[in-house]
Amino acid sequence: MGKKWFAWVAVGVLVFNLAACSGKSNDNNASSQSDFANGKYDPPIVLKTVMGASPTGGVFKKGEDIENNIHNKLIKERLGIDIKFDWIVTDANEAYKTKLRLMLSSGEEMPDVVRYRGDLETVNMLIDSGQFMPVDDLIDKYAVEEYKTGLALDKSIWYPITRDGKKMALPILDYAYNDDHELWIREDWLQKLNLSAPTTIEEMEQVMDAFIKNDLDGKGDTLGLAVGFKSGFSNYMADIGFLFGAYGTMPGQWNKVGDQLEHGSINPGAKDALIKLNEWMQKGYISKDAALKDERGAAEFFTSGRAGMIVGRNWLPDWPFPDLKKNVPTAKYKAYPIPKGPDGKIGTTGGNPPVNGYLFVNKNSKHPEAILRYYNWFFENIANPKPGSEFEHGFAEGYDYAILEDGSVTLDVGKYPDKFPGNVDDKMVKPLDYSLTYEGARIPSLYAEAMVKLADGVKATTPYEKSVDAFRKQENKEAMKVVMQQQDIRMKEYFKGPMTETMKSKNELLTKLLNETFTKIIYGSVGPEEFDKMVGDWKKNGGEAITKEVNEWYSSIAK
Repeated sequence: MGKKWFAWVAVGVLVFNLAACSGKSNDNNASSQSDFANGKYDPPIVLKTVMGASPTGGVFKKGEDIENNIHNKLIKERLGIDIKFDWIVTDANEAYKTKLRLMLSSGEEMPDVVRYRGDLETVNMLIDSGQFMPVDDLIDKYAVEEYKTGLALDKSIWYPITRDGKKMALPILDYAYNDDHELWIREDWLQKLNLSAPTTIEEMEQVMDAFIKNDLDGKGDTLGLAVGFKSGFSNYMADIGFLFGAYGTMPGQWNKVGDQLEHGSINPGAKDALIKLNEWMQKGYISKDAALKDERGAAEFFTSGRAGMIVGRNWLPDWPFPDLKKNVPTAKYKAYPIPKGPDGKIGTTGGNPPVNGYLFVNKNSKHPEAILRYYNWFFENIANPKPGSEFEHGFAEGYDYAILEDGSVTLDVGKYPDKFPGNVDDKMVKPLDYSLTYEGARIPSLYAEAMVKLADGVKATTPYEKSVDAFRKQENKEAMKVVMQQQDIRMKEYFKGPMTETMKSKNELLTKLLNETFTKIIYGSVGPEEFDKMVGDWKKNGGEAITKEVNEWYSSIAK
């Protein structure tokens, strides 16, 4: 009897405990759900993160900074999310990446969310730290349709951040085609010499030759093309990758050749491009300092008024071309299609999925869904605002727009300083720059569609189109139209997986071998036959093994 009583008590305690545990779980879920009601957390929750702040200090109104600004105040007011920073570092010389890596190496605890825009090696370190959670269920349960639609555009969006079939970060969507290249030319120089824009590499050489012989910068040091290869031979600005594209390859990335992936720097077409670059160096079409210049440094050849051409993205009129107008107020520039090579081949880097960074969600976060609710808010209110809505003109009046007495909208801070109170100078204060997703939210297809429409002279009708129309220069709009006319020339980087085992030990050595040999051939310190020797050395010293590993990865994800 005593044993039976004990048994019933034990069962009763077990049932009670199970019920209690179940009830506790339900309570937690209910509490979690009830915390977010009517579009906000009540009471507010704290979302901890870290920040690599702009090395130029960012643009803030007087009395505001990265921790105390209108973005953070509005998000707390509207969503009940109080953004706090564990630390902020000025992101000069990759200080943000360095600090993240040090934390990961020492096993320090990460905050609720970490944003990262940069190299895949650091992305892999963040994933491999084990501190962040898969986001599959979060997206299914909480993401708005605009975000899900953007993610569905290209399945390779997920390749860099998928582990064992799980998606390990939230991609930050960017505008599609925004990274694609075109040829920018000093239009006033073409007009002065009565020249047409080149359509082939041969015609491009004739134009560069004319620019130099007529010394169009007037200082005796005119260049045909602004290029720099300190950062590699395929860059976002002052790019020379297009010349390799004219010979059928793209250096520094994995191209698809047949059904296999090949490193573009060892393709025979790269040898032809290097021979041509050696000619251009000897003829003075490109600077003798090109090997010492990164993208920004090389772009100064163009913005200083010295070079007549530069290859880069559609948004260069926004930055850094304003420097050209300061240095040469009479300068005019225009975007043209990328010229084709001797066999009719055309190619530039680009065409990759519209992703510009990731959000890593800590697996121990009390509210892992909060970052998606934050991102959702930008999709619903800012990405494509409805006519008459609170955000139809921008994020905040007096910050990124102002309304004049006649009801019209202005973005001109310099002309109407009284409409932008608290500004330190005539620079526009953009609260979206403070967002955890870098630029609020972007619907990938929207930007190109609006730009092409505006370039064709169609009147802007939606708030988004009006905003683009007001902010973008005409040259910028026409440049996007050129991009859309050359969609089929983009040479996509096909390898988006984690570093392979051989890459981890050999990548640095092999990259150095490639870049040094390329540079020596361009400068003429070795002959073009050195290319063939380099390819053999590259394969022998790990390249062949890496090629095998890369293709095994590609076979696994291409199924």
